[in-house]
Amino acid sequence: MLPNLFGPTGLTVYSNPVFPHYAHFIGSAQTTLNQTLSSAIATQLTALPIISPSSGFTYRYDSEAGAFVRTTTSFGPIYSERAETVGRGKVSFGVSYQRFRFSSIDGIDLHKVPATFSHLPDTGPGNVPETYEADVIQTGNNIDLNLDSTVVYGTVGLTDRIDLSVSVPLVSVRMGVSSDAQIIRVSGPTVTVPGAGTFPNPHQFTSDPNSLTHSYYSNGSASGLGDVSFRLKGNVWRGQSFGVALGLDVRTPTGNAWKFLGTGATGIKPFVAVSAAGRHFAPHVNLGYQWNGSSILAGDVTGSTVFEDASGTSVIQNGPSLKHRLPSQLSYTLGADFGASRGMTFSFDYLGQTLIGAPRVFRDSFATQDIPGGTGVLSLPTISGGKDVAVLSSLATGFKYNLFGNLLLTGNILVRLDNKGLRQNITPLVALSYAFGGK
Repeated sequence: MLPNLFGPTGLTVYSNPVFPHYAHFIGSAQTTLNQTLSSAIATQLTALPIISPSSGFTYRYDSEAGAFVRTTTSFGPIYSERAETVGRGKVSFGVSYQRFRFSSIDGIDLHKVPATFSHLPDTGPGNVPETYEADVIQTGNNIDLNLDSTVVYGTVGLTDRIDLSVSVPLVSVRMGVSSDAQIIRVSGPTVTVPGAGTFPNPHQFTSDPNSLTHSYYSNGSASGLGDVSFRLKGNVWRGQSFGVALGLDVRTPTGNAWKFLGTGATGIKPFVAVSAAGRHFAPHVNLGYQWNGSSILAGDVTGSTVFEDASGTSVIQNGPSLKHRLPSQLSYTLGADFGASRGMTFSFDYLGQTLIGAPRVFRDSFATQDIPGGTGVLSLPTISGGKDVAVLSSLATGFKYNLFGNLLLTGNILVRLDNKGLRQNITPLVALSYAFGGK
């Protein structure tokens, strides 16, 4: 929607018959809107924390007693992993719902994104620079991006020490974009073309020469399967009240990347989980590193761009859409569970993510040219894009409540602690899970 917000040929204005002029406005802001923003969204899709598929009930077979026994009274963390496994033959499944209403990107309010577009150069007679090419279009952009994720997940104990889990997200995405554009006639109300005379400034949105403002709108939605993930976790050391597990997450590109339902790239994440199991207090630490494959969302989603030059000839810019690798990320979690009673566990987690070479959007300014008889030099707000290391920090706090039997109700809120990346202030989560089985 962003590449086509202003139409298939980009941000253009009215061609005045008195002074025929095919005016196209480009600039780094257009690239930032069309490419960097989509890359940032794709990067966040790889970084969005989802509920851990591990069971709240973990068991170990006691050969002396001839039965399975609970390994801990805590129901475990919500976003992170503990070393305990569900137990051979045990099965756990559940469903969770997360609501994302993105409000900012790298500290820039998504409802107030400034972007300044400059004029395509050398479009005058003879393809030489003209003073009116100093004119710019200043835009204020409002981006509404909402995502709802319902995850069906399950875990089966392959052995007493090895678990296999799967998470299947069903995603609904809604996006709406509006842009209020204003032509700023930096070159002044009239322009002089050598050998042709003096004309009124040709830049206007409609046949009305005073139409210097215009609004553009675009919206759309999509729903479907997201990126299915698999997790294999094995307990490599287990003491009386302390354990270490190694795990591997594999994210498959099953979601449609063109519709923001998935990332369009495979992700592989080995991790280690260390946890202790006290009578009421159970701390845990997770550390992992995720490699991501190539995705169209990290490349040029716009493909070829067609526009008309000063003579009305169609010109093709850019090439076919290209894939690029999504940034890798280091993840680390530190938290604890507190068993307030036999039926209630409170969970607290600090979630950290370091994205390496992540697409970033920065506040910037655009300085106009100083044209005699014009507006003089103006400093206009805009955005620019780049890549950098981004450290994301969040705090998760929630509870797990045993409704009855092995049925757990989970509630959690995720609070951002910084302004990097595509974020919202608070992300709510609710889930139901159930465990059964065993031999």
